[in-house]
Amino acid sequence: MNTQEIFDLSIKTGVENDPRGGTGVKDVLSQNKKDYEDLPKRKQAEYDKEKFVNPYSDSRFLVGDRKRKIKRVLVGIDIGVGEVMLANELERRGKKIDLIIAHHPEGKALARLHEVMDIQTAVLACAGVPENISQGVLHDQLENVWRRIMPVNQYKSVMAAELLDIPMINVHTPADNCVWRLVDEYIGKKKLKTVGDLIEALKEIPEYKKAAEIHAGPSIFSGDERSYVGKIVVSGMTGGTSGKGSEKIYERMSHYGIGTEVAMHVGEEDREEAIKHYINIVIAGHMASDSIGLNIIMDKLERAGVEIVPCSGYIRHSRNAKRKRVSGTRAVRRA
Repeated sequence: MNTQEIFDLSIKTGVENDPRGGTGVKDVLSQNKKDYEDLPKRKQAEYDKEKFVNPYSDSRFLVGDRKRKIKRVLVGIDIGVGEVMLANELERRGKKIDLIIAHHPEGKALARLHEVMDIQTAVLACAGVPENISQGVLHDQLENVWRRIMPVNQYKSVMAAELLDIPMINVHTPADNCVWRLVDEYIGKKKLKTVGDLIEALKEIPEYKKAAEIHAGPSIFSGDERSYVGKIVVSGMTGGTSGKGSEKIYERMSHYGIGTEVAMHVGEEDREEAIKHYINIVIAGHMASDSIGLNIIMDKLERAGVEIVPCSGYIRHSRNAKRKRVSGTRAVRRA
């Protein structure tokens, strides 16, 4: 596979697992094209035309040769300058890294993170919350996220990779869609009565089991082990940022019969609102959840003969037959 094929496969996998479905994704791409056509000519030049074919503004081919053949990739949750230097050091030790894959956005992907948050509306709609309500609550948070991102030095690691001639991409929402799908379907098959039952069920998933061993696994953020779960919504897995975009949604969630939320991570304001409205929150774990989503995509690369080197909190678990294992970063013999 070459770098462009790997990126395209990642986007395709994200679309296959998108909460909005294939039709919803096509609608997003069509709206992007219309938005571009409605712009004055002077602004069209600044428009990111990749949005015509890629519905995830937070996932981009960041730098490098798009046709380079890839045999080994360095994959991490967060890729900073340190991880880029690690890739360079691995090559010095005889383990050449052909491509760096970050999960969390960098460069121009980080600058447009807020544009994927509407996916959270679709997730809550699956649990019975009307789209107009979740969309309205989400609107203010979109602006807040954009303002928080603006001062960030977004291109540090991207420029480092460019200087060292190491191609770099990031795959955020496509991977998050994958973990949302897996966890949502997994929980849907379980007969769970209490929050304690839910915690134990999550720990059966290899990445969460590994995370629990290092004290970073599923935990109760609101409620307790004996609390009845009621209707469960996996609403904090995809859509750009943690949680549902705003703590204000908990009151609405309670109105529509949701008893428990499963999320990667949420803020203290979310917890306070959830307690106020008698909603349990189970934090599945950030790194472990991100790892599940990445693993679903990396398994496809592995089947194509690409070697996966995990770093930066990425828990690698292969679901490919005869290759199943769980690992973190691996030691490299000194040259």
